[in-house]
Amino acid sequence: MMKKYLIYISLFGAPLFWGQGKVSEKTAYQQNLTLSEAENAAMAFDADIKLSDEEINLDKKLFQIRKQFLSDSEAKKISLYNSSFNELKPLIESSKLFEILQTMPKGGLLHTHSGGITDVRWIISTARKYPECYVYDQKDNDQFISGQLAFFEKGKVPNGFINLDKKLTSNPGFEKELEDLLTLKRDNLCSYTNYWIEFEKRFKRISLLLPYRPFFKEYYLKGFQDLIKGKVQHVEIRYIFDELYDFQHGKYPLKTSITDLQDILKKVHQSDPQFTLKLIYSSFKFLDNDNIEKQLETAFEMKKEFPDMISGFDLVADEAAGHHISFFEKSWAKMKGLSKKYGVELPLFLHAGESTSILNKNILDVVPLNNKRIGHGLNLIYFPKTMEQIRKQDKLVEVSPLSNQILGYVSDLRNHPARVLLSNGVQCSINSDDPSVYGYTGLSYDFWVTQIYWELDVKALKKLVFNSINYSSMNDGEKKKALTYLNQQWNDFVQKTNQKLN
Repeated sequence: MMKKYLIYISLFGAPLFWGQGKVSEKTAYQQNLTLSEAENAAMAFDADIKLSDEEINLDKKLFQIRKQFLSDSEAKKISLYNSSFNELKPLIESSKLFEILQTMPKGGLLHTHSGGITDVRWIISTARKYPECYVYDQKDNDQFISGQLAFFEKGKVPNGFINLDKKLTSNPGFEKELEDLLTLKRDNLCSYTNYWIEFEKRFKRISLLLPYRPFFKEYYLKGFQDLIKGKVQHVEIRYIFDELYDFQHGKYPLKTSITDLQDILKKVHQSDPQFTLKLIYSSFKFLDNDNIEKQLETAFEMKKEFPDMISGFDLVADEAAGHHISFFEKSWAKMKGLSKKYGVELPLFLHAGESTSILNKNILDVVPLNNKRIGHGLNLIYFPKTMEQIRKQDKLVEVSPLSNQILGYVSDLRNHPARVLLSNGVQCSINSDDPSVYGYTGLSYDFWVTQIYWELDVKALKKLVFNSINYSSMNDGEKKKALTYLNQQWNDFVQKTNQKLN
């Protein structure tokens, strides 16, 4: 008999049996649901953001655009959630959402690396203009790898290298081969590749290009121009210092990199005076304490001489292969003394938790240190107490979603750990890590991912964008100026986008 009633209820609805009268007050169950929803929302990283009427209007429009995109993708049977960035890149670029996000001010790019910011096609086309540029076109050996680019004086060219321009002229198809050798693409999510080995090879292939002073100047000018074009107003580069050189003067002092970058900024400021730059002095996790102590000493020296350019210190390289952060406890203990000696502070901006293993405890190691921001922080979600500490300490996690997918940490981006961090009130920013190595420039692709896969609204987008300035390593005066500019750009974006979408 009960089964019969349930059938009637499913067909005609409960009011048939329990009357048509409206319930004027919420039930205890509904009240609890409302309270639970409000309490969860209050914990989120963007709980303090209040949107204007125009922003709410834009939010509704973007929601519909996202909904339509997902509906169209499903109708066309496009596998959005089981495809790599490389497979989806043409679809992203043709989407209405991407067109909008390209015009959105991004604030700052807080996590990127020297060697990973300038378009690969530009690198090839510019390098070939130098008659002293050569490419290694033989099989890998202990010293050089296939596709490695370098500058050599005439008569001092090692075996296996051929003039780049001559090689490309005689074999036009080699340009595409070289582009592929300089770009790390995850063709599909199921194929196996040791991505860190391939990743490091990409950097090795251009490592001999960047210290050549004439090319260095062109490379960074182009990189900064591309960032500005992508609506980025501030960049902080994890910078590996190397002595610049040319064939007229030989090697230059280490600080020449900084003075040259300052000169490049002056050029940039002629058309884009708002653009700013900081360098995070970076070394490697696989070195020992003696080496890191020497690097710290140099970093403090440079911070003292260039306090407006050098903003901190980091260690880079594969976390699974290098030393744990705690291994360098002896080096970190020397920082107070170095700070007193040079009269400057040098905060840490350490990579930590770029891993999916709970056995990697780098994320625990950064909490007791003077560490301002965390690079990646993927496995922070496995350490709830530490996650709470980082939230209370108001430390920012620099999230790089596409890098995490391409390097194999997160396949389905709906499951990215940052979604958990954001819901738990951990502040984050969106970054591209090494975009040129991954085959793109700017930040629009990474923001597209957050919209489609993380279901973020305008409130969350705004918070992420403004976090990138508020948690930057700029001083208070620089931040105030940057925020004034960003506010103007953001309001302009909201207004123009609303008009365009009417």
